[in-house]
This record gives sequence, C-alpha cells and structure tokens, in this order.
Amino acid sequence: MPPLIVLAATLLPDLIKLVAGDRAGTITARIAQTVHEVTGVTDPVAARRTLDADPQIAAVLQQKLAELALEAARVQTDAAERQRQDELAGFRAAIENTTGARGLLASLSAAHSPLALAAPTVSILVSAGFFLILTLLMVRGLPDADANTTSVVNLTLGVLGTAFATVVNFWLGSSSGSRDKDGAVLRLQTTQAGQAAQLLQALQTVQQSHVEQARTAIDALRSVAGPSAAPPPPPSVDAFARCVAVTLSQEGGYVDDPRDPGGATNFGITLATLRAWRGRDVSKDDVRAMPREEAVEIYRSSYWLPARCADMPAGIDLMVFDFGVNAGPRAAVRTLQRLLGVPEDGSVGPITLAALRRAETAGLVRALASARIDYYRSLAGWSTYGTGWTNRVRQVEQAAGLML
Repeated sequence: MPPLIVLAATLLPDLIKLVAGDRAGTITARIAQTVHEVTGVTDPVAARRTLDADPQIAAVLQQKLAELALEAARVQTDAAERQRQDELAGFRAAIENTTGARGLLASLSAAHSPLALAAPTVSILVSAGFFLILTLLMVRGLPDADANTTSVVNLTLGVLGTAFATVVNFWLGSSSGSRDKDGAVLRLQTTQAGQAAQLLQALQTVQQSHVEQARTAIDALRSVAGPSAAPPPPPSVDAFARCVAVTLSQEGGYVDDPRDPGGATNFGITLATLRAWRGRDVSKDDVRAMPREEAVEIYRSSYWLPARCADMPAGIDLMVFDFGVNAGPRAAVRTLQRLLGVPEDGSVGPITLAALRRAETAGLVRALASARIDYYRSLAGWSTYGTGWTNRVRQVEQAAGLML
C-alpha cells in the first residue's frame, strides 16, 4: 500500500476497505491527490510532519477524506448492484427462454400441428442414444482400437450427455423443485441487494459523522480560538498525539539562544535532555539532527507517562503535560495537586485522580494557566521571556478549552 494511503488511513481507517476493493486504482490515486492538495507535499514523511505540526490541516484533511470515502463507497456499491442486476437479468432470461419454448410447444400441440412432435421425438432419440451407448460401454467396455477411435467415442458420449441434460432441463425445469430453486435464487439476489443498501447506509452514517466532527473542530477553532491558537486534532487522534501536537507547535524547531540556559534545543528537547535519553554524550549537531519521532518518544516517556496524563480529563491532560515540559512533570503535578487541595507529593495516585473527577474542569484549566504564569514570574528569565511564556500559556489554555 502506498505510503500516502497509509498516512490517510491513520486519519480515516475506513479507507482501507475501499482501497482493497479498488482494482482500477482510481480511489487510491484520488486519496493520494487529496493528501497532496491539503498538505502541499508528496513525500509521506513531510506530509506527516505537516499534519502533526498543524492539527487544523489534519482536521481539514480528515473532512475531505471522509467526503471522498463516502463518494467512493457509493460508486463501489452502485457497481456491485449493477453487476447483481445483470446476473439476475441473465438468470431471468434463461428462465423465460425455457418457459417460452415450453409455451410454444403447448401452442403447437393445441393446434394439432405436426411440429409439436419434433421436440418429443428429438428428446426420445437423444435419451435413447445416451442410455444405449452408456449401457454398451458398461457391459462391453471400450473396444480395442487406436487412440483416435477412443477419443471419438468419448466425444460422442460427452455430446449425448450434454444433450440429455438439456432434455431433462427442458421437460423437468418447470417442476415444483425447479421452481423452488428458481425462487430461492431470486430471493438470494434480493437479499444481497438489500444487504448492500444497508451497508452503504451504515457507511454513509459513519462517514458523515467523521465529516461533522472535522467541521466542528475547524469551526470551533476559527470562531473561538482565533487563527493563532493551536487547535486539537480530529477526534480519531489519541489523547497523547493530540497534546504533543499542541506542544510541538509551541516549541518549534532547532534554536540555540545564548540567553537560554537550556542551550541548544530542537522540538523543545534540550541538549541535556537528549543526553539523558540516549545515555551518552551528545553535541549540538546531534540535537539539530534529532528526528521528530525521537522527540515525540522523549515527550511520551519522560513527561506524559510520569505525570499519568492519560488518566486525566481532556484539556487537563494538555495543561499538565505542557506545563511539565517546561517545569518538569513533578512540578506540574504538584501545582495541580495544590489547586485540587490534595497532598503535594508530585505523584498522581488514587487521591489525585479522585479529586480530578470531582473538579470543575473548565475552572481548573483557568486555574492551571494562572498558576503557570505565577511560576514563570518567579524565574530569572521573566524579564526576557515573560511575554513569550505568557502567550504560550494563553494559547495552550485556549486549545485545552476546545478539548473539554
């Protein structure tokens, strides 16, 4: 499966079924074209980075893919329905041909026409010839002859056998058992058509849900957060991916500010953090060359998991995680515990989680934002970085509000 299709399937898993049934490759090409149009790139790695860096683009792409999947599913279902109708028409035509032949024979018999004897005569001759040759072969076996004679005998027997089957179908095809079989086939065709319609309806419902969810995310971002805020990605993305996308959009790429005590930084990961992660000495060039995927795993292992953000309500998880990226997970958790009125041990346990379940999440988001700004004011770099820190807190607060 092409990489761009795999990337699209992470946003809309239903695409895999459509691509699997796309023998002509039309749907596959349209999906790849849609990813290219939305992300502006054809390289799957660059496209993934674009989607992760801007969740709004991910939401737009999911909406377009959902609309494309709905259209493609309708086309595939219509094609399958036409094929079933063609098969059903052929089956009905065969029945009508046999019925017409019998009707013609009945009409000739009623008119006392000599032609009415043609079908019975041919049927008797074919049946008699078939059973006569079959009996001779069973009693005497094949005559001692060369291979050509044996082939002729076999060919003759095959032709007579086919003719005998036609005779049986002509005279007995209208029997009760045959009519039951015909009716069963017709019912099966009707049932399959109904199931196809139900499948399309279910797919339409699911895909429409994806479209509406994506539109809601985009509209909420534009009307509430403004163009500068980092919105949550589509609902299909898990909580960590949703939060780390916001954090990465705030951290940016490689920076080596001499005023920053953290030194060389890439994706928000400092030289010291990368050294601890890799367990060996690293250079600024190592920080600069660090792949984004490694930064994401550092965030997951060193910040998300220690703070148990996965156990927190949506929105609160982002506030604690992003605060922990700057201040450390224990400091972020202690701030959360202080606001909840529980022991400040820096470790999320049953008491903290129980208090979280009782808390009013929107108010807690605002309180965390205020406490985080107070924390920044206590730092020596407030006069230099205070404006940037404050802007980050407000943008993350807006994104968390959309996640509630």
